[in-house]
Amino acid sequence: MACRTERGIRAQHSKSSMMTNVSGGSDGRSVVKSNTHIPYSPLRSRREVLAGLSSLVLATTLGCGRGDRTTTPPLTTTSKLPALFDHRITRWGQDPWSRGSYSYLGPGASSATRRMLARPIDDRLFFAGEATDTEHPATVHGALASGQRAAIEIQEASKPGLIVVIGAGVAGLGAARDLTAAGREVVVLESRQRIGGRVWSDTVGGAPVDLGGSWLHGLRDNPLTDLAASLDIDLIRTDYEDAVLFDADGRLVDWSNLDHLYDLVEDMLSSSRSTKSMATAVDELRRQVEVEDRRHLEYVLASEIDHWFAAGPEDLAFSGVHEGGWSRGGDAIPATSYRPIIEHLAAGLDIRLGHPVSEVVRTESGIRVTTEEAEFRGGAVVITVPLGVLQAGTIRFDPALPTVKSTAIQTLGMGTMDKVVLHFEEPFWDPDVDLIAYASSEPGRFIEWYNAIPWTGHPILVGFNAGRPAVEVGSWSDDRILTASLDVLGRLRW
Repeated sequence: MACRTERGIRAQHSKSSMMTNVSGGSDGRSVVKSNTHIPYSPLRSRREVLAGLSSLVLATTLGCGRGDRTTTPPLTTTSKLPALFDHRITRWGQDPWSRGSYSYLGPGASSATRRMLARPIDDRLFFAGEATDTEHPATVHGALASGQRAAIEIQEASKPGLIVVIGAGVAGLGAARDLTAAGREVVVLESRQRIGGRVWSDTVGGAPVDLGGSWLHGLRDNPLTDLAASLDIDLIRTDYEDAVLFDADGRLVDWSNLDHLYDLVEDMLSSSRSTKSMATAVDELRRQVEVEDRRHLEYVLASEIDHWFAAGPEDLAFSGVHEGGWSRGGDAIPATSYRPIIEHLAAGLDIRLGHPVSEVVRTESGIRVTTEEAEFRGGAVVITVPLGVLQAGTIRFDPALPTVKSTAIQTLGMGTMDKVVLHFEEPFWDPDVDLIAYASSEPGRFIEWYNAIPWTGHPILVGFNAGRPAVEVGSWSDDRILTASLDVLGRLRW
């Protein structure tokens, strides 16, 4: 949801073939019609479900630096790179209405922690959002499912009166849409001046790009697949079988050189299902690896951990690697961006933008919700704000949340994944390459770049930072981030 919103792509170094039922787009893109049967691939199944925000790619409005929403004047970067036409920089961790990209299981947390977060209070306070979903956490469709689940819970509670939904992200829109369809009076309160939450679609050099959640994961089992079909949205398959790896000095590296490191990391990740931190195991792994392999090991660790969970091993529990259900059918990105899907979910709803909620009170007769603009009274409230907002205590609850609820909130983790979107005047990379990986000498920084030509039709690269490197880079100025990005890309020896 925040950015993958979106989660990283598993085993880009593997070149094994995948059966794909696709049709050629008018511009030569590989297009999956949303109603097309997509064969199941056992190679990717173990980690597909963990993919996100691009399911919940989820990156932020605050993330774009000053002036980033306007076209950048052509900028000569290096002698090796063409002029930069436009760009966007996201900072989800600094967005006060997100405070991160998507959730993960921190030390001490398990799927039971998510269920505790989801549990209603007094049939008045109901909770939704990707952090409450145990089957597809950290994904856009997990957020949608959680909102639909909350709507069912409210209907079963039979509480009369207005239903207040806090948050116009996918979870909030899903809950409000189903409740409205059931004949309930619903109002949606959104802090931002836009809908979508951590799914945020913008244009970069005229091309639609998702700066938060980008992907649809598990197309065969994903309700958003059918919704995209009904809206006549082409889904662009992202198999990422054509991936290249560059070393820190810009030389191409054969993926097979990293096979033993991938095996070590996979064995380590499979070694436990406990709620303990994996930091000690990773430190031991680092000690086992020869000095000459350590930079490549850091790439594999960042790719397999940070870029999946938006958090590093020091913050992640082993249980987080194994949570969720099976997702089948591969991944895809909507060619239109997520915007028409979000607009469809919001159609006909009473949504009040610019209404940050400061207080939720349980009364004898129902609930009272206070914003900077107004006060709302009703029978129940659905709280869909991101986990990071709950952790920050932005909303005051009266009475205070039960200890088990507040413990669940603080035990779960809120990860950070940010994007650097660069629109060049022309591509300098092989347009047939899906993924450009970079074994940085500074672990975790700017290590993965996705070729966006297939789904935008424009010469765009999307770079990712995740986990603690994302937090660090997010503290930099826009100029420093842009310079560092172009420096990395300028080193690559095509």
